[in-house]
Amino acid sequence: MNELLRKYDSLVLEYNKTIVESFSIQDFREYNEILFSAHNCAVEGNTFTVDETRELRQQGINLKLHNRSLYEAYEILDHFKAYDFLFNNPDQPLTEELIKQTQKILTENTIKFSKGYEPGEYTDTQMAAGDTVFGDYKTSIARMPSLITSTQKAIEKAELHPLDISARFHQFFIYLHPFPDGNGRTGRLISNFILAKFNQPHLIIGTVEKAAYVDALKQSAKHQDTDILTVFFAETAISRMQREIDQQKNLTQNFTMSFKPTQKGKA
Repeated sequence: MNELLRKYDSLVLEYNKTIVESFSIQDFREYNEILFSAHNCAVEGNTFTVDETRELRQQGINLKLHNRSLYEAYEILDHFKAYDFLFNNPDQPLTEELIKQTQKILTENTIKFSKGYEPGEYTDTQMAAGDTVFGDYKTSIARMPSLITSTQKAIEKAELHPLDISARFHQFFIYLHPFPDGNGRTGRLISNFILAKFNQPHLIIGTVEKAAYVDALKQSAKHQDTDILTVFFAETAISRMQREIDQQKNLTQNFTMSFKPTQKGKA
């Protein structure tokens, strides 16, 4: 894993120089917010594309919806608000109140309709997702303060790699599953909030990576080995950074313009 993390660190330097520094701060922030919001919701079944998410960011609820539900629109609009809440102040410490407030903002216009809960409240019933039945919910909720304190200490000490801290928090949070809805989206938001504290690029998990992501979570829990999820985080981040670097270089070096008539084959 150490070699993989060294590869990640090296690519982060290139990514910052090639991609991040070529944007204005505001434009890069908006690019990340739209891309992350679209994919973070899509992993949970939201059908808005990245382009539609961008339009929603620009037009808000006034956007004319085509084959998309109002529920999905509010899900993404609330995600924008939760993103702004966290990333407008990445220096704020990780606390239980911060996590509950993030989930509250994230589910403000959806959780009452879908689950009958107030946003920002922990679950009061047993939780399950897919083929996974999580631990006793009362015990899990009681463990939240310990997880948050341990994570904040790890952030302050900075002895572990940022990806490792982010992945460990994510692994433990997902399996505590303290909220009645929004655990995945909240967990990925907080994991990226942790990365932001170390000036690391966003980790964006899309639907293409969903199966591998779920499997990494399961295998990490099964073998009690958080390295499995850290490796997934690193590989996913490397793939995204390399793809954007290659895309920028390709469009810069190979872009051609021509107004000549297209040559058509003879019949």
